[in-house]
Amino acid sequence: MYYRCVLALAAILLLTPPAFAAGKNALVGTWNLVSATGVPQGEPYGPHPLGQVIFTPDGHFSQILLSSELPKFRGGNRTTGTPDENAAVVKGSIANIGTYRLTGNTLHLPIVGSTFPNYSRTDQTRPVHLMGERFSWKNLTASGGGVTTLVWQRAK
Repeated sequence: MYYRCVLALAAILLLTPPAFAAGKNALVGTWNLVSATGVPQGEPYGPHPLGQVIFTPDGHFSQILLSSELPKFRGGNRTTGTPDENAAVVKGSIANIGTYRLTGNTLHLPIVGSTFPNYSRTDQTRPVHLMGERFSWKNLTASGGGVTTLVWQRAK
């Protein structure tokens, strides 16, 4: 009986893919943005930013960040916005999709597409700090310049 248990445990360990190591499983799920602060830009998405990042068990992610103060388009059509309306949306939001992997305290993000086209088809890295139901990452190459720190809370 003892040997069967040992063999079963060994088989489970050998058959578990390394991509599902404990660090990656710690990120799986939906996370809501708590804060976004930047140097030198201050609060790039305003004092009450909105955001969400979703990490799937199979290694995909999607992220959106936006200002809670984005103006409504007076014409009711996003494709015919005024230059000021369009600029406010570009400055106050970003979305990214792609895959991810966590190696130690570094989050690797091969980005497939982004509303900031300079990020599309690039490999981004973010130093991360996991704190139970919260984690933070630093973007050392923020789309608005400088360094941005995002703090996330696990969604319930």
